Amino acid sequence: MLPRRSRPSALGALALMLALAGCSDDSGPPSAPPAPAGPPAKAAPAGPPAKFAQAPLPPAAVYAYETKGRRDPFRPLIMPKVDKPKPPGPRPSGLAALGVNELKLAGIVWDRRGHFALVEAPNGAGYVLRVNDTIGEDTKVTRITPESVTFEVRMESPLPQARTRMVELQLKKEE
Repeated sequence: MLPRRSRPSALGALALMLALAGCSDDSGPPSAPPAPAGPPAKAAPAGPPAKFAQAPLPPAAVYAYETKGRRDPFRPLIMPKVDKPKPPGPRPSGLAALGVNELKLAGIVWDRRGHFALVEAPNGAGYVLRVNDTIGEDTKVTRITPESVTFEVRMESPLPQARTRMVELQLKKEE
């Protein structure tokens, strides 16, 4: 019998030896057990043992969000403005290709039907404008007086509300 003090150290040494014996440094696959003598036995079916076999998984449930008049909670409240590519085609010409800042008010004429504005483009071409005529994609003539022309320019903004500003071209007085 071992004295009481050496019993724990002996158990620790035994555990260490068993652990080291299990950690061999052999660099080869373990050898196969010897084949039994006699007629060859039928091979077991491949796959996991029956006690570890998994039951087939049930089909995953498909979930669809129904809006029912509500907004989609996963979409942002303010959508960023994305420039849509313009379809290829002929470029606009005339007033459709100009901006209000490119026009020069040359004169205003009137008759029984109302006032007309005579404007000049940067290339020297002249145009006659009436109320509700459009210039470019986002500018509309709102008012023509004997001294000025007022345009309503729609400004692009990421907010859903369209912002507009008023631009007025004054007729220059000759002295």
